[in-house]
Amino acid sequence: MGRFSAPAYKYDLHLHSCLSPCGDNEMTPATLVGMAKALGLDFIALTDHNSSLNCPAALEAGRFYQIPVLPGMELCTAEEVHVVCLFPTLEAALAFGEEVYAALPPIQNDPPSSATSW
Repeated sequence: MGRFSAPAYKYDLHLHSCLSPCGDNEMTPATLVGMAKALGLDFIALTDHNSSLNCPAALEAGRFYQIPVLPGMELCTAEEVHVVCLFPTLEAALAFGEEVYAALPPIQNDPPSSATSW
């Protein structure tokens, strides 16, 4: 039997930006992509909680830094299950984001602690 040797890649497929509750305002899409490039990652995915709204900015930063960025989302279910969702296109991520947003319960955010979309 021969040995199969796959190329080794450095990546992170579970990154949150300032749009996620666990992020802070310094975690802009451009900063995340720039840091990934500086750390020598080959590609990344942006997976904010229940949102794909920062994916356009992340993909634009990826083009600037020449690092592939996969559009994604970390879907948080009513049972507190967190599912990392990766999408083949930005359009698919944004469409799924619209469906998720429409299904979210009507809870007001606390504006001082709510993050910003870039």
